[in-house]
Amino acid sequence: MSSRASIARAARATFRLALLARAACATLTLPLLAGAALGQPIQRQRVDPPPGGISVVLLGTGIPLPNPDRATAATLVLAGEHAVLVDTGRNAMVRLAATGRDDVSLVVYTHYHSDHIAGLGEILVNRAIAGSTEPLAVIGPKGARAVVDGFRAAYALEDGYRVAHHGEHWSSAGASAAVTEAEAGVVWERDGLRVTMFAVDHAPVEPAVGYRFDYNGKSVVVSGDTMKTASVIEMSRGADLLVHEAVDRQTIEQALPMLERAQPRRAAMTIDMMSHHTTALEVAEIARDAGVKKLALTHLVPTIPPTDAAEANFVRGMAALYSGPIVVGRDGMVVEIP
Repeated sequence: MSSRASIARAARATFRLALLARAACATLTLPLLAGAALGQPIQRQRVDPPPGGISVVLLGTGIPLPNPDRATAATLVLAGEHAVLVDTGRNAMVRLAATGRDDVSLVVYTHYHSDHIAGLGEILVNRAIAGSTEPLAVIGPKGARAVVDGFRAAYALEDGYRVAHHGEHWSSAGASAAVTEAEAGVVWERDGLRVTMFAVDHAPVEPAVGYRFDYNGKSVVVSGDTMKTASVIEMSRGADLLVHEAVDRQTIEQALPMLERAQPRRAAMTIDMMSHHTTALEVAEIARDAGVKKLALTHLVPTIPPTDAAEANFVRGMAALYSGPIVVGRDGMVVEIP
């Protein structure tokens, strides 16, 4: 088969996947931050939690495949005076700027795939520009120190240049990080906000973890990347909000035969990918079995456009398994728990 024919087949497969993501009907959405789309100017619009409650901002809902509407994994949890960032994916700093929050208390990592860590360097640079005088607190499972050290090494020349340019006005301390490698259990607690790490199953990635946030009787769980696992159900019991990754396996399987003919290597990688993530229908079962009050989907596979039609297609069948509200994440979306 000619390369031109292969390209044409791949294009048709991609087009078919896009068409399959356009079923009509509406889905629940929440307000977006102004300037949240990457193609728009960032307008700082400070996000604060409701008094005594928690706000969750879905900063990045995408995957490694580029989508101009979606940064990769980053979720901001706001409670009291604290702002905790779960993962620092590609363009996380752009999304964070839209929240008006330059006071992140803590970064926690679920695992170290590139789409969960890529934005750390720019976050550190912007802390130095802002004049932060303390290292950024970072907690993650084993491997966190190697990841942060790698970013610091990559930005070492940058730091030297900035000191030469700006002298004492540049904060090298702000561009540094204080790293703690932790195991499952309570990993951080301040002013009534408790952060608990728990193991998930993202094999062959190990360790991989999720987090539960408890504050003033309210609770949020962020799954990280995982296949369906009992630990997520146990840690999510009675939670006000579960933020869980999701794969629309139905749409992908419809497109796979054409992709296998056109790009067998890419098709094989797609099949591999589905084996260590959670399908949308499985996420609905998790939410049902855990009795969570609201469900938000992130890390959406395939990486769909942020439209009501595409989102309705993504969640088809979920309402038959879980009766609570289902939010299909868009970058900049804010979920409040009063």
